[in-house]
Amino acid sequence: MKRVIASILVVVVFLVLVPHVFSLTAKQQPGQKIERFTGRVTSISTSDMKMVVESMKAGMTFEIGGARLNGYKTVNNIKEGDRVTVQYVMHQGKVTARTITKNKSYRGNGPLGLVIALHDAR
Repeated sequence: MKRVIASILVVVVFLVLVPHVFSLTAKQQPGQKIERFTGRVTSISTSDMKMVVESMKAGMTFEIGGARLNGYKTVNNIKEGDRVTVQYVMHQGKVTARTITKNKSYRGNGPLGLVIALHDAR
């Protein structure tokens, strides 16, 4: 009897919490287009849940609350200087990130990566 009650309790808790998790992800509104932006993270604020990413041509500030992360476990793992691709939507003047994907850095173990690392060390 205790096992049955415990099983029912687990199912009820699961059914209550799962819809809440899905509601945290920003949903695309009808007519919104998902855009993509790739660049380097120049600043990140986990308290405000905002991140600034700059590319060669432009810079953008994203609201990252509820964004899906690829290559990161949590938002706290995102560091300044990381190269990322952000899929985002614009809604009411806000740029909301839907997914943040960590890209490979240009600094590799190959000869070009060594040259870049030596050049930066000067």
